[in-house]
Amino acid sequence: MFEREKPRYCSRGVAEELPLELQVFLWTILEQQKQLHDMDYLQIFQLQADEEGTLYIHYSQEQPEYEQGYVLVGVGADMPEVNGKKLYVIDDETHITMVFPEER
Repeated sequence: MFEREKPRYCSRGVAEELPLELQVFLWTILEQQKQLHDMDYLQIFQLQADEEGTLYIHYSQEQPEYEQGYVLVGVGADMPEVNGKKLYVIDDETHITMVFPEER
């Protein structure tokens, strides 16, 4: 799962609504997590931004159960559109896609 050589895609919604820098950061998180644990076909990111500009990223998967939090200080104010967003990253064996749940 999540081999580096698989093609990676973002849905239209993700490409339009998430800043490119954040997309790259989320892909980087997955690369790092691959080194730490076995990965399920479904990876989940939940994004929250507060009034002070801090962006909280909650990363999780179900099997095996795993969770990790990330905090980016000072960037949330630049990305108010990401507040409350949830993303799935799905490995379907031929490619990997980053998508909003409502786009599935």
